[in-house]
Amino acid sequence: MKKNKAFTLAEVLITLGVIGVVAAITIPGLMAKYYEKRTINQLKAAQSIISRAFRLAEEEYGEVDGWGIIKGQWSGNNATIAANYLKPFLKIAIDCGLSDNNKKCVSKNYVRLNGQKHDINYSTDRRYYKLTLLNGMSLWWKAGAEPKSIITIWVDTNGKYPPNTWGKDLFVFSYENGGLRPWGAPNSEYPYKGSCTAKNANGYGCAYYVLYTKKMDYFTH
Repeated sequence: MKKNKAFTLAEVLITLGVIGVVAAITIPGLMAKYYEKRTINQLKAAQSIISRAFRLAEEEYGEVDGWGIIKGQWSGNNATIAANYLKPFLKIAIDCGLSDNNKKCVSKNYVRLNGQKHDINYSTDRRYYKLTLLNGMSLWWKAGAEPKSIITIWVDTNGKYPPNTWGKDLFVFSYENGGLRPWGAPNSEYPYKGSCTAKNANGYGCAYYVLYTKKMDYFTH
């Protein structure tokens, strides 16, 4: 009689165990790399989309200084003025306006990179104008409140969905001196060395770091 060679049950179980261990080690790292690459690409796209909207709006309506935004006043009226000029040049999926009580555009809970809860509920705060773009990212902005920035824009790279964390999917830009500037520049209010890459950082300055290093390695700090 001819004997057929085959794996024993013990050998099969050992092989599956080894595969499981290797998968447990490698898959989280691969997922983290995928998330990092996707977020960086989304943030770069956001920078391009917002810059283009401002450029086209100023070509059509004149410089931002002449839009009627009242400086020194943080109000829904200022945010709406900015919206009226910018929206024609954005590809919008959902326009939530000043109030997003149903949380279609923005999560009500955001946390800082260090895990602390952020103290502003963007979804219900009527000083911010909120919308979601066709590519899935959400934008909201305030206008007139900051001494240097005429308009400050928040970007959630994957919309209202988790992790809803500064420096992970939430980043900020300012429109000042005729151009769009990511938060975190060395001479800004929130330089990345203190507000992104430092231990226990809040994540406010991560936009600059991510765009100019193309890395999100501050997760390991």
